[in-house]
Amino acid sequence: MKLGTAFFLGALAFGVSADRPSKAYTEPYRPQFHFSAEKNWLNDPNGLVYDDGVYHLFFQYNPGGDTWGAMSWGHATSKDLLHWTEQPVALEARGFPNNITEMFFSGTAIVDEKNTSGFGRQGKAPWVAMYTSYYPTEQTLPSGKHVRTNQQAQSIAYSLDKGMTWTTYDAANPVILDPPAPYQDQFPEFRDPSVFWHEDTERWVAVISLAKLHKVLIYTSHDLKKWDLASEFGPANAVGGVWECPSIFPLSLDGGESQKWVLMLGLNPGGPPGTVGSGTQYIVGNFNGTTFTADSDSVYDGSGPTDGVIFEDFEGDKTLADRGWITTGDFVGASPAKGTLDGQNTVTGFKGNQLLNTFLNGDATTGTLTSKPFDISQRYINFLVGGGSNINKTTIQLKVNGRAIRTSAGSDSETLSWKSWDVTALQGKSGTIEIIDNATGGWGHINVDEISFSNTRANSQVANWMDWGPDFYAALGWNGLAQDERTVIAWMNNWQYGATIPTDPWRSAMTIPRHLALKTIGGKATLVQEPAGKWESITRGRNASTFPRVNGVRELGRIGKALEIDLTFSNRRPSLSGNSSEFGIVVAATKDYTQQTRVGYNFDTQEVFIDRSLSGDVSFDATFAGTYSAPLSPSANGSVSLRVYVDWSSVEVFGGQGEATITSQIFPSTEAVYGRLFSTGGATSNVTLRVKEVRSTWQ
Repeated sequence: MKLGTAFFLGALAFGVSADRPSKAYTEPYRPQFHFSAEKNWLNDPNGLVYDDGVYHLFFQYNPGGDTWGAMSWGHATSKDLLHWTEQPVALEARGFPNNITEMFFSGTAIVDEKNTSGFGRQGKAPWVAMYTSYYPTEQTLPSGKHVRTNQQAQSIAYSLDKGMTWTTYDAANPVILDPPAPYQDQFPEFRDPSVFWHEDTERWVAVISLAKLHKVLIYTSHDLKKWDLASEFGPANAVGGVWECPSIFPLSLDGGESQKWVLMLGLNPGGPPGTVGSGTQYIVGNFNGTTFTADSDSVYDGSGPTDGVIFEDFEGDKTLADRGWITTGDFVGASPAKGTLDGQNTVTGFKGNQLLNTFLNGDATTGTLTSKPFDISQRYINFLVGGGSNINKTTIQLKVNGRAIRTSAGSDSETLSWKSWDVTALQGKSGTIEIIDNATGGWGHINVDEISFSNTRANSQVANWMDWGPDFYAALGWNGLAQDERTVIAWMNNWQYGATIPTDPWRSAMTIPRHLALKTIGGKATLVQEPAGKWESITRGRNASTFPRVNGVRELGRIGKALEIDLTFSNRRPSLSGNSSEFGIVVAATKDYTQQTRVGYNFDTQEVFIDRSLSGDVSFDATFAGTYSAPLSPSANGSVSLRVYVDWSSVEVFGGQGEATITSQIFPSTEAVYGRLFSTGGATSNVTLRVKEVRSTWQ
């Protein structure tokens, strides 16, 4: 890699020669139909532009190694979103490798067709990239502007050869130096500009994050050089970590005349329930060129259903026994707890002032609590639960006739989340709630609150999650496409363990590009996604198989390592046996199934899931093994549809119309090519399965 030497406006122009891959992209875990760089570290997609039939993917890239550092803009191109060619590094960290004075953090790029910036030459429309400059040291820049150590500010560069080389605007960079009043102290957390042209106001709009404050700042400009603050938005919805990589764009609602705007936000940590680390949320609303206003039904407070009848909220001065609970073990004589015990173990997400927390004598506390009997008269039993995830030891369960019919646990978290049991089939019966703590170490306690009966299912929705898996972050769309051709791609990794995944010589890949649309589902505008690209060009088809009933396990034999799977089946009632009611497919399994990844649907909770607990190498991070779920209601005809994409180190699931997606990395052995269908808690009917092999896009 070499640094170019052309200068314009006192700016540095970047360009290097591309090296061809030294291998055939066949290393263990190498994605076969997802983009990955030949070598080194990759994270957020940047500067996505579609122009003259070519999709340009820029991305955060470390030219010097396979962990985060020396942030530069890598570059790849494609004509079909399936086959990619890696190009020279577009913007290399200034001073790399020995004396870095500026890194090029995330941002976007546009084609300035009207040459509003004045960068165009000889009739050529310039491309303009707006990105965050990160300055590791205090310095005075060529523009005369002074930056502090670790300052983040917004700069621009332009290209006259369709993104192959770039010239930084050193005459005036950064074009937005500091956050506005009263946020000037946030200069180390001011980043990730997303730029687009707003036709109605004939202005450029930039959306920039004040990461730690959970705010998005909206700026406008006539020329991409001088920017005025127009408004701010936030905090709202999920705020468990910093806000990053914001973008805003319009979509037609249900393909009609009505238009809504979507604000897309990265969050790290604080992703979807059941995950750790990163996630991506979206908010639907309206935008007038200066101000984004969220729709009321797109903002959440986590309060749960409004039609619930409270059975137990653990408020007041009574002991648990005085409240009608039968207590055993260490819970004899115990009372509900406040949010903090013994100066530690702070709990969040509960209602009111008190909850049931079995962390009394630390995790050494054990025992049971059984409620007074009640008649089951509504469709759902809802409750908040946290603490340990060991369903055999830290458990809340519904018992009917002395038998456990429904069972749940926490998710190894001190934040309580809503869980629901569908008890439609148990109407008229008498039941009790039993809370069990038989664990004495680790997450050896359980937290419970707000047990209620309702005809509405509760969920822990504090956000509209664009993807409910652990490995979908920093999503960004291509500029240059028509409004309803909005296509996005995301970083397929997680900051929790991104630097330790077991790949070499590259680290990280991108998700499948996804086409977005807005559909009314459940009475509200909902983002739906489907894989973009002509998949028939890279798949080898098999005839669909139909199974009138599947009960237990049905072996499929060798199905391969890179797959497109369509699976449709009928909804069924939850099991009355106490066993989980699930149906799905096992993929990436060894012949003895000691390694396997389960993709399926839970009829009890109406959720699609990926279980990667036994998916292969999970040793590199203690949080990696787990199950990730997304809410998905059956269709109007009572069926459930899943589309599953399996690559050598990932699984992506699109449920229903694409309103429920889950993205998960896996690292199975090279022999993990087997599969099977499974049905637990009863038989599943009307099963249709189509498995297609996906050819490598690198060959």
